[in-house]
Amino acid sequence: MRHLSRRTLLRATGTAALGAAAGLTIGSPAAAAVRLGIDYSWGRPRPSAIVSAGYSFVCRYLSWNDTGKVLTRAEADGLRAAGLEIVSNWEYQPNEAKRGYSEGARNAEEADRLAIACGMPPTRPIYFSVDWDASASEQGAINDYFDGVASVIGPTRTGAYGGYYVIKRLLDAGKIDWAWQTYAWSDEKWDSRAHLRQVKNGITVDGADCDRNEAHATDFGQWGQNQKPSGRVSIYGVLSDGSLSYTAMDAATGKRTHGAIHGAPLPFTPKALATLDFNTVLITDTTGKLYRINVISNGGETLVHNPPVLLGTGWTHDLLAFDSTYLYGIADGALRRYTLNATDTLTAGGITNNTLIGDGFTLKTLTATSQKWILGTTAGGALISYRINGAGSWDRYQLRDTTWQVFDHLLSPGAGVYYGHRPEGSLHGYFDANPYDGRGDDLSGQGAIDTEGWTQTLLSAQPN
Repeated sequence: MRHLSRRTLLRATGTAALGAAAGLTIGSPAAAAVRLGIDYSWGRPRPSAIVSAGYSFVCRYLSWNDTGKVLTRAEADGLRAAGLEIVSNWEYQPNEAKRGYSEGARNAEEADRLAIACGMPPTRPIYFSVDWDASASEQGAINDYFDGVASVIGPTRTGAYGGYYVIKRLLDAGKIDWAWQTYAWSDEKWDSRAHLRQVKNGITVDGADCDRNEAHATDFGQWGQNQKPSGRVSIYGVLSDGSLSYTAMDAATGKRTHGAIHGAPLPFTPKALATLDFNTVLITDTTGKLYRINVISNGGETLVHNPPVLLGTGWTHDLLAFDSTYLYGIADGALRRYTLNATDTLTAGGITNNTLIGDGFTLKTLTATSQKWILGTTAGGALISYRINGAGSWDRYQLRDTTWQVFDHLLSPGAGVYYGHRPEGSLHGYFDANPYDGRGDDLSGQGAIDTEGWTQTLLSAQPN
């Protein structure tokens, strides 16, 4: 069965679909600067030709379709090599969003899997198509669909493609954080909140049928360029006297911007540490108790924090890591994942979904590199990245076979930045240009951040 999209409808009905000729560019509000891009399905313009035509990004399909419409890893690599950025869009059938919550969740699972396999960082958004002139009476089912999408990839990564009215309703209802509006079904109206605008169908680039798009925001969900990390890296640690320490570093240079301040020793012997946010950490002790510690001040000469709050017992994990949503713990090779319903106000009842991921995780170190991604080293020196899908399901990627046994702690703030700590007190930096491709050939050593001074017995970076 052939399904008609807005492109097919525009060409088939001429002025009927919009009251304007197919291919008409509707005037958009004045903007200081916009970036131009294209989207296409089965056509494959050469990346060099796309750049030569003046475009800097492409919007590409993710789908159940197996006839050549979908973005592949080889294509994504070619686009990135040419300096083009990529926007991810799911569309299999134009009216899938009518099918409610379960369809949204099902599509989001596959969209996320496909996009990450092509090299998309798992923090980037995906736009899901509403590719028909959706009426207000259909909005309830559409809202349910996007609730299903958000249940899988999170609301901050959920976007929609569609005409003015459905985009406006979704934004007004808080169902999406990202919007790509087409001029189709828009009555010459533009929602100023839309990150992307599809302004013209039926253009030709390098012999391929394409649509023209404009980016009206600096961040419109694009990915693909190997951008150097920037910003502050916040690292908490525990010193040999049992006191909590804080260090701030510049992500781009690795230089300390705030020294290793610390406070009074904790009233227990720490065993494992995970940083939740800028001023909240979780620590287990050697008896299996789990504590939350809220930091009051980490900007002066002394670290000041509230008394530890006991959250529970039975936490015998040797290693902990937090990916901004999930807490991971390893005890005797068993990896468990927990959902945290809060950070700085976390209570025992706020730790839910105790899930056994699997056994055999005999790791020496553990950190989280992004949502659902963890990284660890083995006693034999292997560096291993895992994408955690759920109970009994994970993907394992061995990035290095040897040499990483020298580190007793591994930590990452995200964005492909890794730090390895050696027992003598040195800290070493690494940068993974694409930390989610399962490959180690784009992982480079940045040398020693510091040759001494890192005397902490536990270390953990804030996920960022």
